[in-house]
Amino acid sequence: MVSTLKKNMASEMAPPEPGLSAETLIARAVALRPALLEGQAAAEERGTYSPQMHKAFEEAGFYRTLQPRRYGGYEFDVPTFARMIMEVARGCPGSAWCLALSAGHALNVAQLFGESAQTEAFGGDGHFAAAARAIPSGTATRADGGWRVEGTWDYCSGVPYSTHVMVGVRVIEEGGAPQAAVALVPRSQWKMLDNWGDFIGMRASGSNSVEMHGAWIPEHFLVREDFFAPNISQGTEGARLHGNPMYAGGTLGFFQTEISSIMVGVGFAALDEYEKIIRARKAFGPNAPLQSEHPDYQRPYGIALGKLEAARHAVVGAAQEYMDLARLGMEGKRTYLRSDDQRLQAGLQHAAQLSFEAVDMLYRASATSAAAKNGTRMQRYFRDISMARTNPGLQFELKAADLARQLFAERDQREGSKQP
Repeated sequence: MVSTLKKNMASEMAPPEPGLSAETLIARAVALRPALLEGQAAAEERGTYSPQMHKAFEEAGFYRTLQPRRYGGYEFDVPTFARMIMEVARGCPGSAWCLALSAGHALNVAQLFGESAQTEAFGGDGHFAAAARAIPSGTATRADGGWRVEGTWDYCSGVPYSTHVMVGVRVIEEGGAPQAAVALVPRSQWKMLDNWGDFIGMRASGSNSVEMHGAWIPEHFLVREDFFAPNISQGTEGARLHGNPMYAGGTLGFFQTEISSIMVGVGFAALDEYEKIIRARKAFGPNAPLQSEHPDYQRPYGIALGKLEAARHAVVGAAQEYMDLARLGMEGKRTYLRSDDQRLQAGLQHAAQLSFEAVDMLYRASATSAAAKNGTRMQRYFRDISMARTNPGLQFELKAADLARQLFAERDQREGSKQP
């Protein structure tokens, strides 16, 4: 009776603002920029954005951007999510990392889990956020009609304000080898460790570890899928339930969209700060003009802007291709291949690299007192990209051979199937 009631309530749940448009959502992110800029240092000290900013994000609709509409979300598309995150990152990169890697995973829950799990997870008031850690750093064993989950998962970005976490686990069953799976675990069943902030950058990203001892989840809160490469060849639970191809794609392309959107936002944040610096300082020499009027300072601005525009278009374009590939797959016109996901990831990695190059250039051109001094925004942006560069998802050199190998294997398979 209880589960039926929940289902009916969730099925009829409308988003807080049914007429909200994607452009209004993005405009709200732009409008929050002054408050995000002002709160950067405090967010670093705290390890995440403030409860007040969390409330502002919630009221703006950011957490519901990709959440299914039948469960109180706005069900916008991935390009909209990418553009919104870029604008938040332009105000505070660490806060954007924390937001993106909690709000964005509504897509993955809607993609991988069945109706009963989604009804319970998204139910209630419709607010949902989930940090995710795909590496299987724990186990799941059968217990009491469900699963007992044990383990510790590090770098669970976005966890301070998460209602759930999604974690990779190894399913342990008697007589069989461990199997990869994804567990969705409510906040009441895990503990967030106080172990974030002692890093060079992204200190506001809320990337704390999560610990579970004796956590219990129902049967339907676990799916036997490899989080990095779920089987989408026959469609997904979410695509069938919601009729939206956004929930029919792979995970690598989407995960990389989250991270690269933040990186592009960091680049534009550095560009804004550089402009502020050169408009307030004079070039060297007698009767020197403002730096903003001198070609030696205009040049880095123009080059950086060009790199960032290329990166922005690359991210939004990849987000749209993700939607297109998922739609074609759902329509049966083209299979969404593993190499498609890897191609999207590779392009998005290089979009982030363009932003890194832009920030490097602006950092060097800003001079020591404006860029390298503790407390300056330019130093913070340089530290943030330095930290981001260590993320496995941004190591394009390590992923390049995997992409080539997968493409060659798929092509060989197609050619082999054509042989008489």
